[in-house]
Amino acid sequence: MAKYLLARYIWEVSTIYRARRITLKELNEMWCDSPYYDGKDIPRRTFDYHRKEIEMLFQVNIVCDKHDNTYRIEDDSAFRNGEVRRWLLNNFSMTNAIREARDLEDCISIEPIPSAEPYLSVVLQALREHKVLRMTYQSFERDTPSAYELMPYAVKLFHLRWYVIGMTTDRDGVLIFSLDRIHSLAITGQKYKYPKSFNVHDYYRDSFGIIIENGIQCERVRLKVMNNQAKYFRSLPLHTSQKEIETTPSYSVFEYRLKPTYDFEQVILSHREDVEVLEPLALRNNIMQSIRKMIELYHNKD
Repeated sequence: MAKYLLARYIWEVSTIYRARRITLKELNEMWCDSPYYDGKDIPRRTFDYHRKEIEMLFQVNIVCDKHDNTYRIEDDSAFRNGEVRRWLLNNFSMTNAIREARDLEDCISIEPIPSAEPYLSVVLQALREHKVLRMTYQSFERDTPSAYELMPYAVKLFHLRWYVIGMTTDRDGVLIFSLDRIHSLAITGQKYKYPKSFNVHDYYRDSFGIIIENGIQCERVRLKVMNNQAKYFRSLPLHTSQKEIETTPSYSVFEYRLKPTYDFEQVILSHREDVEVLEPLALRNNIMQSIRKMIELYHNKD
């Protein structure tokens, strides 16, 4: 019953968000066509209860404008800009949509995701309680695992992998660990002081991906993108700073303010001949060197 109610709450939030404004009558008309419809309309008293539960679960306040009896999300901009809130709601909605389509299982293909469980919940608990983690971890560069005592600062999802960002008790500098490479993880009784100066959004504001490379400065980057790929760039920007500064029938130019790290170079190369680096020159040269090495690799028949 609890899972069913959660699905209803998600459906109600999603429906109101898409409609912007909606009356209870209009909501009930759409409710009749939903996969959760139980043959009964949503009474106003029941919906008022749902609104309170939704606010508690998702921090989304649904308010009623008395002059026209329409419902809307009170702080629409906060809802759009709330990265974690939006991600949770989208994932809940997608999970429920797939659950309701169990009869179409043979028609749904989902990309496999490296497992972050049960480690994600342990990391989040340690974050909440400001407790040190004892971890055994094996990176792809090492043949054997290593032991760490980690003070977690944040978690980040990138390219279907969860990462924990923090500092170890025996060295300076922020380190990043992929949760799917952890061998063992446990919360210790040792407390640590969370640094007030650290903010994960500020930490990654000028970066793309997960790797933060020392010595790389934030600068202006311009990419020339062929028209067949420009639409994808518009629908899913590479970075929050993305701006389209030139549009032609055959190509568009996108501008960014970021640190051109290894992760960013990788995504440029993934678009092959459809993306050209215009500036900075150093990034253009790095991409050109990578292309030359690939050409040499394919020319080497031995």
